[in-house]
Amino acid sequence: MIRWLWPAIAVLMLPACAHLPVGTDGLSYEERRSAIERVAAWEIRGRLAVDTGDRGFQGSFNWRQDDDVLDLAVRGPLGAGVLQVTGTATALTYTARGETRTLTDPETELSALLGWWLPVGSLHSWLLGLPDQTFRADTEVGLDGTLAAFEQRLWRIAYPTYQLAPLPGTANGLLVPRRIDLAHGELKLRLTIDDWRTAVVTPAP
Repeated sequence: MIRWLWPAIAVLMLPACAHLPVGTDGLSYEERRSAIERVAAWEIRGRLAVDTGDRGFQGSFNWRQDDDVLDLAVRGPLGAGVLQVTGTATALTYTARGETRTLTDPETELSALLGWWLPVGSLHSWLLGLPDQTFRADTEVGLDGTLAAFEQRLWRIAYPTYQLAPLPGTANGLLVPRRIDLAHGELKLRLTIDDWRTAVVTPAP
């Protein structure tokens, strides 16, 4: 079971527009942050690579966020090994290999299972290219006005490349991360975002 948790942690630690163009959205970092925070529902599709120091994993993922509710699917090479994670940062359900488990304290429980610190509640912000505003962060802003990297909650998150994603109400779209490198001790995660789009919020029942 632990083997199937690696991809969930890698992104817990987000169809299709091929590779989004590189360019500029004409916004400062603060303007871009405000625009991103106004997007309540979004979906990303991409690839991940995990290096724990003594083992590795590669696969693909699809992350959908509706306000504070996430729906994540992770697949191994050639689509094998589907893992599903749904819920909020305070109550997550994951399903892998026919087994379902509910976590009421995801950060504590997943960290205990894996033996390393997992900031579940901050990951949706990090995927969007933003620090979690709930916690202190040491940020590095690039010359082009994009966030280059920051350190937060014992992790270092870097954004080597960005891409323009379509956003209703904007002329040029919005710059979002194309690649995200996350590091915590010997653990290293690399996310490559192939598709980013706003989504329709699912109405509450």
